[in-house]
Amino acid sequence: MAIKKLDDLIELAKKRAKKRVVIAYAHDDNSILSAQEAYKLGLADATLIGDEKIIKQACKKNKIDYKKFKIIHEPDELKSGMKAVELIRKKKADILMKGLISSDNYIKCIIDKKNGLMRPNAVLAHVAIFEIPTYHKLLIISDAAFIPLPTIQQKIAITNYLVYTAHNLGIKIPKVAILSFTEKSNPLIDSSADAAIIAKMGDRGQIKDAYIDGPLALDVAIDPDSVMVKGIISNVAGDADCLVFPQLEASNIFYKTLTKLMHAEAASYIAGTIAPAMLSSRGDSEKTKLYSIAVGCLIATDPNK
Repeated sequence: MAIKKLDDLIELAKKRAKKRVVIAYAHDDNSILSAQEAYKLGLADATLIGDEKIIKQACKKNKIDYKKFKIIHEPDELKSGMKAVELIRKKKADILMKGLISSDNYIKCIIDKKNGLMRPNAVLAHVAIFEIPTYHKLLIISDAAFIPLPTIQQKIAITNYLVYTAHNLGIKIPKVAILSFTEKSNPLIDSSADAAIIAKMGDRGQIKDAYIDGPLALDVAIDPDSVMVKGIISNVAGDADCLVFPQLEASNIFYKTLTKLMHAEAASYIAGTIAPAMLSSRGDSEKTKLYSIAVGCLIATDPNK
């Protein structure tokens, strides 16, 4: 059964085997609080890497027993990220999470050619799952962080990541909208031509277990009234589960509009890695980080297998 609220992520994750999360440069209160909550809920045990003194002070301030965590002392920011990645590679942790480490250093650790977490020849993309007050279900989007102008090959990879994410949320046949500025096909517009090709790939089963349509403008992707007015016939239009954006600028602006103006709650992760890597902002709330841990628990390999 498909979940429709981010709180349902936690309930679904609680049914899976407990995972192990490692937090790089775990100096911020919200990362530690989310790790504490994940531990209490039975989702994951946590390893905190950073300056041991600072971590223990943060635990004391928040009335958390630091003995519930494994703490690895590494006061250097970049080295803390490298050690966190090393634990994933050695299969001593299942989920990587960003603490107070900068995004640049965090990504540097992940994409390191020798010791990073990239899958061979993979596309790195940011996948976000939103609970929006004005939308009737969760909405999964990409890519708002990495690829300025994705090629059609990268859009195909992103589409597959969104379908995979939706399946792990219990959506058996997700509805994927490949976006452009208009729903009218135009071979002279790259976003339109790419969308049409990917939609046809979906029709022919080259991307499995999903309804895929495009090009679709944002309004007809998510608004049934717009679909009715424009007379569009589609399995996706007006009811999309997933949105593939034509470029980073559009996706990033949409992401920030949802969080800052719509007060949407979000969970996110990096796709294309050998293990879930959570990319939350250093300013994200405890709840947002907990939701991201729950997503990681759903898509991580079962440590008992």
